[in-house]
Amino acid sequence: MSTRSTISIKLENDLYKTIYCHHDGYLTHNGAMLLDHYNTKEKVLELLELGDLSCLGPKINPDSAKPHSFEFEERQDNVCVAYGRDRGESNTEAENLSLKEIFNETWLEYFYIFTDKNEWKFYDYDKKEMKDVKEELDKEYKRLGIKRPKNFYGFWTKSALADEKKKQSISEGEM
Repeated sequence: MSTRSTISIKLENDLYKTIYCHHDGYLTHNGAMLLDHYNTKEKVLELLELGDLSCLGPKINPDSAKPHSFEFEERQDNVCVAYGRDRGESNTEAENLSLKEIFNETWLEYFYIFTDKNEWKFYDYDKKEMKDVKEELDKEYKRLGIKRPKNFYGFWTKSALADEKKKQSISEGEM
């Protein structure tokens, strides 16, 4: 099962350069990673040049001295996996779409947009409103009862959350 998302940047004339991302589109993965690693217009445009993604990673480009492909055994850690570059698919380039066209894709769960104010927003399909990624991540981690760990991108299982709470309480006790 995948949490599908789009990643977009606002262009002129109310168009948005947009790619699809198949895996881990939820807020504590793609939302957090976009906020941490793709926080300038230049970096977002570089990411979108990859076209549609199987999964987002903190790094756009693999180490050219090592193999990197769509095949799981040949993927480099923390590197984006793109359908075009890494699997050789065609017609995976970013598209310029209107918000109506983007939000019309009801089979997607998250719609991330990098604004002209250099902020990440996402469309909450259930509430039909735009929300700020950082604000919503802060709310989510407050709800979880922990501080957002640096470089953590993923889903919190009960046991992992309990371990993190213990780790953070020990760390706070040392201060």
